[in-house]
Amino acid sequence: MRLWNILPSWFEIEDRLRLEVQSSGLADFRSYLNEQAPSVELVLRRVDNIRTAFYRAEFEASALLRQRFADLDISEVLFDLMGVVGDMAMIIVGSVLAGAAMGAGVGALAGGVGAGPGAIAGMAAGLQASSWILGVLGLASVAEFFVQGLPALLDHYVRGIQVAWDGTRGNDGLNPISQDDPWVVDQAAHHIARGHTEVVILLLGAVVEYLTRGRGNMALLAGQMRASSKGARLAQWMVKHEEGLKARPDLQPPGARAGGSTTPEPRSDSHRETDRPGGKKPLGMPEYKVPCFNASNLHYSKIPEFDRQLGGQEKGLNDLTVDEYLRGREAFKAGDKVRDPRVATMARLRLKNGLVENLTEELQSTGMSYDQARNKAEILAKEKMRTLAALHNPDLFAGGKDVIADFGDRSVNSSIGVQWRGRIDTLDQAIMNTDAADRHKTKVNAKLERCK
Repeated sequence: MRLWNILPSWFEIEDRLRLEVQSSGLADFRSYLNEQAPSVELVLRRVDNIRTAFYRAEFEASALLRQRFADLDISEVLFDLMGVVGDMAMIIVGSVLAGAAMGAGVGALAGGVGAGPGAIAGMAAGLQASSWILGVLGLASVAEFFVQGLPALLDHYVRGIQVAWDGTRGNDGLNPISQDDPWVVDQAAHHIARGHTEVVILLLGAVVEYLTRGRGNMALLAGQMRASSKGARLAQWMVKHEEGLKARPDLQPPGARAGGSTTPEPRSDSHRETDRPGGKKPLGMPEYKVPCFNASNLHYSKIPEFDRQLGGQEKGLNDLTVDEYLRGREAFKAGDKVRDPRVATMARLRLKNGLVENLTEELQSTGMSYDQARNKAEILAKEKMRTLAALHNPDLFAGGKDVIADFGDRSVNSSIGVQWRGRIDTLDQAIMNTDAADRHKTKVNAKLERCK
């Protein structure tokens, strides 16, 4: 029976696993070794950790690719590339977690994966994933060079899923034996990011091999890509950087380069360019102008209040570091994907506690006592959380839930809030383009304006 249309959603995966556990007759109990038996709650927590690892992996893979292909301005198409690669990976997630590739559903994962990752992913999942990504990008012509290399790379995804699954052992706070591995999401994200990175490299390498072996030319390939649903911008970038792509040793056909892994060793001087004379880079994040906010639906008497509130939001946003922004968006987006509100609440509580600890240390370094620094940090962390909450759900600016109580006129709040939905994704993309190594100290630099 077909479970979904090619790309499963996280909700569909959760429903499938819930059904598997319930139909198996497993209950929520502990064994004589005090180990958590597979239950609906435990399985869904495992899926939540896998989902969070995939969110983090996108940021990590983007940073790796941006550094690796800086000379080709890959940032121009990185958002599109990571989108299609992330969607393709959902085929693997669905195959591993819902039994499409291993035919056993949750039973094969409930007590640990058991079989080798390569056997779990299998050729079937690899072919399905490769067919999908080549189809949406209009790159079917390079299939012979891409399909043969993809199944081996899927190990990274399956290992990431396995790490997140095995590291989620029980409910928090019950006993030391059943505690989750605190590093499980980071470890899983590393494997998944490796998969994302190598799929992009394999894809670009397949294009180079197609060109260098005389199967066709870039003009023909770009024409096919422009006719696809998601390949137009990538086609334009490839035409622009055709010679640069062909000249890269790591994108040459397998026979022309040594080694098995497609992820090359980083160049020792690749991140030191700015240390050389004349190699300066701009400090901080370049200003990003968010598309203007329209106030035409409001009475002219409310324009000053509109400007005041927009200025307050800009100030709160620019008070965040890039790292705080990205971690905050991840926590709020992850909470949006789960059905259990307790999961979202815990994710946000962990984020706030982390902010308080970091701010306390920073303030103590200025000479404040611990108590003074802690009190001040609590206030600052609350302000940052308010900003992040509002960006996640802009309607919170309109009041309710005591998230924001002092932003003034409700109709103005609502007018600004509803417009954020069409702007937050582009702001995310601009912030993701910052240097990963400096995100902990780089402030967000966004400009919010009313349409004039």
